[in-house]
Amino acid sequence: MNSLQIAIVVDLSASAFVFGANVWFFFVQSPVLLKKLGREQFVPIQMKLTIVLFKTLVVVLLVMFAASTLHSSLDSATTLAAGIALAAGLMNQFVVVPRALRAGGQSRAEIKSKDSEGSTFHFASKGVGERTQWLHRLVVMFVVIMLGGVAVHGVRLLVI
Repeated sequence: MNSLQIAIVVDLSASAFVFGANVWFFFVQSPVLLKKLGREQFVPIQMKLTIVLFKTLVVVLLVMFAASTLHSSLDSATTLAAGIALAAGLMNQFVVVPRALRAGGQSRAEIKSKDSEGSTFHFASKGVGERTQWLHRLVVMFVVIMLGGVAVHGVRLLVI
């Protein structure tokens, strides 16, 4: 196996990890914990897990982008898609998520006795409360952009 092939395998592995981690976090783990624990217990755990998720995603997105630059040119659609995914991940990690977590921590009193409003869709749309709604939607928007970049990147990789 030559260095080009190794870079492609690393790139594909990183892309798959980013996609899989997001599917697990948002569509498997979150709904189960929210239903099992209720909003009041779920939110503090989810906030801690969010920190771990986005730190990990940034590292893996950097690996994905670096591997992409090794096997593709910087101006290729493959590397540009990886760059878009990385930019969205960085925006979430360093700008949006810290603000959303801060606002969520300040709004935790609003969720007392609101476990009946604990649907995953409601939480994804509004976060903890009214003060976190727009920040929560920004996090989701950048996750969608990141996953769009990863999807385009993965398709381009598999077509090489």
